[in-house]
Amino acid sequence: SKSRTKMAAPSTWASVVNQARPGVKEVAHEDLHDMWKANPAMRLVDIREPHEVERMAIPPWLRPIVIPRGILERDVAAQVPDVDTELVVICAGGSRSVKACETLALMGYTRTRSLKEGAIALCAGHPLHRPGVRHGFQEAMGNTPLILLKGVSKETGCTILGKAEYMNPGGSVKDRPALHLILDAERRGLIKPGGTITEATSGNTGIGLAHVCNSRGYKLICCMPSIMALEKQNTLKQLGANLMLTKPMPLKDPVTGKPNMEHYHNLAPLIAKEGKERGENIHCVNQWQNTANRMSHYLSTGPEIMQQTGGKIDCFCAATGTGGTIGGISRYLKDHSPKTKVVLCDCRGSALYDWAATGDEGTERVLAGERWCPKPPMDPGSSPVTEGIGNSVITANMEGLRDYIDDAVQVKDHDAIRMVFRLLHEEGVFVGGSAGLNVCGAVEMARRLGPGHTIVTVLCDSGFRYGTKFFNKEWMVKNKLYEALPPEHRVGIE
Repeated sequence: SKSRTKMAAPSTWASVVNQARPGVKEVAHEDLHDMWKANPAMRLVDIREPHEVERMAIPPWLRPIVIPRGILERDVAAQVPDVDTELVVICAGGSRSVKACETLALMGYTRTRSLKEGAIALCAGHPLHRPGVRHGFQEAMGNTPLILLKGVSKETGCTILGKAEYMNPGGSVKDRPALHLILDAERRGLIKPGGTITEATSGNTGIGLAHVCNSRGYKLICCMPSIMALEKQNTLKQLGANLMLTKPMPLKDPVTGKPNMEHYHNLAPLIAKEGKERGENIHCVNQWQNTANRMSHYLSTGPEIMQQTGGKIDCFCAATGTGGTIGGISRYLKDHSPKTKVVLCDCRGSALYDWAATGDEGTERVLAGERWCPKPPMDPGSSPVTEGIGNSVITANMEGLRDYIDDAVQVKDHDAIRMVFRLLHEEGVFVGGSAGLNVCGAVEMARRLGPGHTIVTVLCDSGFRYGTKFFNKEWMVKNKLYEALPPEHRVGIE
């Protein structure tokens, strides 16, 4: 490391306070995420009294260096020997951190910044440190409960916990990425006030985006397959979105490999592209290829799970569509608890189970610039129980994911629908098909691991969004799901 220019006298806290020099750069707490993404080696220097640190703990993903008031030069030099390290200094208030930055500059640290408004702003802005009163949709998001699922826990001898993401204000796990996708577009200057957001959605991301767009003054165009639940379609319309329904079709032409531009996945970015060519203020947030999706879970859902379990988590199970949920949470858990197993749960008709289980790069192909896996053969009517999970595209959010996945579980439709109704009638927890599949995956992993383990999964959304399917006897019979339910769980299906 480079030699450092030392001060003539020890830089006690009193000397820091009394030295005021201009030119210290400041950074707002909301920009720390982008700074950390651009330079993961960045460190936060937390210079506060012990009672201040205890009262306002800094989010662990920032890897804070805690230095009590005292000899700044000695303590920083011991923990950060390289003077080229990018540092952000935080104190209880912003003015104190400015003075600390000045001292660090004298020590040879040239890449230092002061956190505006100090620890109060950072802690208040992070999902784990919010005040009792939430200001609007954005602050109401997150901190969802971790629910003990008593029936399956007793049955397996493990502690099986469900992260109740259906309790987010927009009703699903997709509220988190919806917000981060729009914030990412704003920070990069891709959308201006009053503009239009476009997105391809199976429903939940679109609903989350509609809430965020309404709260931030944007219009929304959603492209969605017509086979998605009517409840989702109606909710999007009620929230003011312009809903464009598409016919079910392959993502790409099976012969030429060219994308079908009428497929909802391709249509949303096409609308934005054509709009921009006309000079319109329009942007497609693209939840599949935008890693702000994954980052939303690394910065919020992962830390919440770690905090709620006290760090005692043996296994995390989740299905995937875009790769955002499992991609972000798995990275956070592995960073902070490397022994935690990460398991991909997949539905029939999806290619991702084989992709994750085999780890064989030969299963991947590149068509029209996207990585994908050919879907395995299966019975007609692929996975009518689940919406929004299971696909063949290896998204940007899934890049490197196989390095974090320890195992994979494939769940049949009959098992997933049985779990949906079991949770409803035994636990009073009303969830959708993806959540039922996730809990099935957690039960299977409990059996593989044996009693005494703690397993966490995600309860993605509410069963209220699937009433016209799950409680429609004609639909259930047509998809050969009605007979899968025990008679006592068929109550209400008409």
